[in-house]
Amino acid sequence: MKIKLLTVSFFIMLANTAISCDKGNKPEMKQQAITAEESSTSEKPAPIITANFPKEVSILLPTQYRKKSTGYPQNVKDKNWFELYKEEKTGKWLIGKADLKISYGRDECVGEDVMIIKSKHEDVVLFFTGFDGLNLNPETILEDKPLFPEHNISFKFKGQEYLLSPMGSVVDDEGHILPANLVREQTQQELADSQITDYTLSFSVGNETFNLATINKIEFSTPKIIWLGDLNGDDLPDMILDLSSFYETQRLFFFLSDPNDKKQPLKKVADLEVINDC
Repeated sequence: MKIKLLTVSFFIMLANTAISCDKGNKPEMKQQAITAEESSTSEKPAPIITANFPKEVSILLPTQYRKKSTGYPQNVKDKNWFELYKEEKTGKWLIGKADLKISYGRDECVGEDVMIIKSKHEDVVLFFTGFDGLNLNPETILEDKPLFPEHNISFKFKGQEYLLSPMGSVVDDEGHILPANLVREQTQQELADSQITDYTLSFSVGNETFNLATINKIEFSTPKIIWLGDLNGDDLPDMILDLSSFYETQRLFFFLSDPNDKKQPLKKVADLEVINDC
């Protein structure tokens, strides 16, 4: 009887030892699996997150709009507006929430009622609706640069070379087309407010060149870069251009970069023409 009790006790001790060993091994195996998973995850490259290219951007100019001939802008108060302006004291370009100052009057020159849209900032150049990645402290590359035919503008940004190439025929006061070599020799001041026909502006980056704008005729107005820099923080240039076809009109083009499109990384999101001739 004593031998049987000892035998039973021996097998119970073996069973307890086996159970305690299993309990001790399971946490160790689980920890090894987590470590392997973490190691595997850490070896994967971090995902590249880019802002979505905006499907639609509305713009307004700080000017007057005629009720009949141009039409008042629609749903102005229903949209959230931003503005690009140059700070008077520092000369720095900034983005801010726009507090539109809207008033109404009459243009006696043409006998039309007008809607006038302004800002508290006198140096505002454009109102626009927001988009992904908008940077309130944009990086400025160029400003107020004429874009005359045969006068290319090259610039470098974040190590990449870019080229703006304006083309077209400059016409003198007698209606004769000036030779290209003579246009190249003339200064920006001499070309100011010229007549230009068949105007095109192309943009080159790397080996890719594409057209930004085509204007049939520019009369006594200066095509120019209003502002060029990085608005959406993707290290690619964005730009606002004045390509008015006549000295009594305003036509602004708004271009934003698209880092997901290697063939055309700069795209027009909006343009607006306002006529105030007399």
